[in-house]
Amino acid sequence: MIFRKNITDEELITRITESDSKALELLFKRYYAALCFFSNRFLNNKYLVEEAVSDVFLNIWLKRGRIKIQTSIKSYLYSAVRNQSINYLKKKDYNFEDLEVVDKERILTSLAPDHFLFHEELKNEIEKIIQSLPDKRQLIFRMSRIDGLSYKEIAEILSISINTVQNQMGHAVKYLTEQLPRIKKLFVLLLASLLP
Repeated sequence: MIFRKNITDEELITRITESDSKALELLFKRYYAALCFFSNRFLNNKYLVEEAVSDVFLNIWLKRGRIKIQTSIKSYLYSAVRNQSINYLKKKDYNFEDLEVVDKERILTSLAPDHFLFHEELKNEIEKIIQSLPDKRQLIFRMSRIDGLSYKEIAEILSISINTVQNQMGHAVKYLTEQLPRIKKLFVLLLASLLP
């Protein structure tokens, strides 16, 4: 079956309930990376994270005929991954070797070497600034600005008040604004390198 590029999460879930495995695959691709990042805040183990997130999608497929989602699909997925990650933490009977393999060939190679260098430096500097936020604030910031969750969804997923989310986001944005001079020079160099 052919899917529109802008097919909604709700439409995908409807197709999943009708046993459309391609819809599950598309939903998986849409959220897998973000959910792995989220799960890693709990588990801090690449293999457990991948297993926890995969389990959530497997459960959706296994329960597809009777699944009832009352919230947004995104919010449902984050809540399910949180719960699955916490369940893994409770078990504490896992033993994985930490074999981190980086596939350098998958890095964007479309940029010229100097453009790529500036782009990577800018991206790394922004990531360092985000990582310097306190853990909870960083998580809330990523869920809001990177994953596109509403304050209400974040509050429900993390079991905190909307006021706490707003407060943490206010502090995060203020801090990131103060750090802008650190990345301004790199940004200007990147723009200059892209001009003909």
